[in-house]
Amino acid sequence: MTGHGLSKYLSKNIPDCKVSAFIDSDPSLHGSAINGIEVKAPQTLPSIKEKLSNILIIVAVSLKEEEISTQLIDLGFDATDFIMYSDYVTEFYTIDVVGTCNLRCSSCAWGDVEIKSNVPRGTMDFDSFTSVLDKAEKESGILSHVSLYSWGEPLLHPRISDMIDEIHERGAAVAISSNLSIRSDEAIKRIAKSAPEYIKISLSGFFQDVYEKTHNGGDIKLVKSNMYRLRYYLSRYKSKSHVDVNYHMYKDNSGTNLSKMEDLCDELGFGLSKTYALIMPLERVMDHLDGKPSQETKNLYPNLLVNIEEGIEASKTVKLDECPFLSNQVNINWDLSVPLCCTVFNRNEKTVITKDYISTSLSEINRLKSCSSLCGKCMSQHLPQYNMGYNRPSWDRVASSKVISD
Repeated sequence: MTGHGLSKYLSKNIPDCKVSAFIDSDPSLHGSAINGIEVKAPQTLPSIKEKLSNILIIVAVSLKEEEISTQLIDLGFDATDFIMYSDYVTEFYTIDVVGTCNLRCSSCAWGDVEIKSNVPRGTMDFDSFTSVLDKAEKESGILSHVSLYSWGEPLLHPRISDMIDEIHERGAAVAISSNLSIRSDEAIKRIAKSAPEYIKISLSGFFQDVYEKTHNGGDIKLVKSNMYRLRYYLSRYKSKSHVDVNYHMYKDNSGTNLSKMEDLCDELGFGLSKTYALIMPLERVMDHLDGKPSQETKNLYPNLLVNIEEGIEASKTVKLDECPFLSNQVNINWDLSVPLCCTVFNRNEKTVITKDYISTSLSEINRLKSCSSLCGKCMSQHLPQYNMGYNRPSWDRVASSKVISD
């Protein structure tokens, strides 16, 4: 999404700067085009540099900068060949405009009764939304992209398309994420017409008997029909949204279910990103590591391809001087409260920085974050690396040793 934002910012403000290619390590994107720009594998960079002597690589990500820097060095580049976008754009904004969800997915906070009990539900009104954008623009200078989701389901908001249009009018890119188990043709139509740059569809199966185990309360037949609706309306309005089907992999859905969903995505021209299902949120993971797992965590654990301990072991080899979730992300809940980061869910003195984003300066928000007692424990347990899925080859090795049962 950061790459989307950079591309949009350059086209508006520095039109003479041409984006030659997007580089991404996700194989599902290779050979595709995003906003007319081809996506290539990292291994193609040396040959690209040979053809374009004046090339500059911009590492436009909000996370994984260290891992990408290491990759570039391994490919033969030095520090003069690339720059970090975050050195120029220091804050990336996520606005959770809907504080609830229509599903109760077992790996998510909304699916765990013990986690969600003290969290208020609601939606952000449009005036508050524009005030948030005004403040973000004023304090950050460059607002290249905004994500309109965190824990909630954005398609439940009656004015979500107006919010997308508002961000576009300010020259920024937009990302949304949906489970797409929504009975509203009009919502799909309006989203497609507003054309957010990035649309993520979260799911975990092709057949209902498997899908409903982990996307509890969802209807995969409805999701698939909505995928066809979305494809139709994107084509009708000539929208250039990039659609990414984010497939959560478990033991019971990573064989036939996955291959069938890959075929459907190929038919519709959607990308498919395979991700190992994670236990969320941060509080739930910490409780598990402290020997106090919730019942929902216990129920889900046998179906994980990579469990918490295995994921931590695989990813902790990547050393972090600071947490990217903390250092460059500003998250705003629907009620204007500001969480410590995007991985926490509960509402208490440890997880909420301020109850009012509008009246709290960005410098004060960053100061309050730096004082958090929760961060030290999180870093010591290597949970930022776990949540980002660092060192994917090691995760793949762990998963490959487990039986796929579908």
